[in-house]
Amino acid sequence: MNVVVLPPSPFWLLASAVIGATAALLSQLVAHFLNRGRENHRFRIAAFEKFRAEFTDDAELRRISKKYYDDKEGELTDEEIERYIDFFEDVGLYHAKKLVDLELIDESLGDCIMDCYEDDAVRKYIYATRGEERDNSYWERFENLAKELIERREKRRGRR
Repeated sequence: MNVVVLPPSPFWLLASAVIGATAALLSQLVAHFLNRGRENHRFRIAAFEKFRAEFTDDAELRRISKKYYDDKEGELTDEEIERYIDFFEDVGLYHAKKLVDLELIDESLGDCIMDCYEDDAVRKYIYATRGEERDNSYWERFENLAKELIERREKRRGRR
């Protein structure tokens, strides 16, 4: 008995090629997705570390923060207020773009951000600048970040 083996039909060859290509593409997409998430997480931590280090290592910010929390030092000048809230605006910008984790911000900078936002002199400065410039977007990201942190604090305390 002679067995004759016929070559597979073109349909099966094409179907096998499509399945193989699809599997290869899917594996690349999954690998890319997993790697992207890991890289994004690393970037978020590095960005937070940059802000934390700047806040603790920058002599001007340290001086302003010390003066802000020390009643003996006097009131902050407009330039000091602006420098302080500009820093928090940058943190707020990164948070708005989901480049820094809110939990990390809250743990290290949260109290300073909320205290600054709730300070009457700071608010007066913000509102005066917005009025002079006729632009309500000045320090908007700082304001949004502070409100979000205050809301988290209220939830922790069981007030909401």
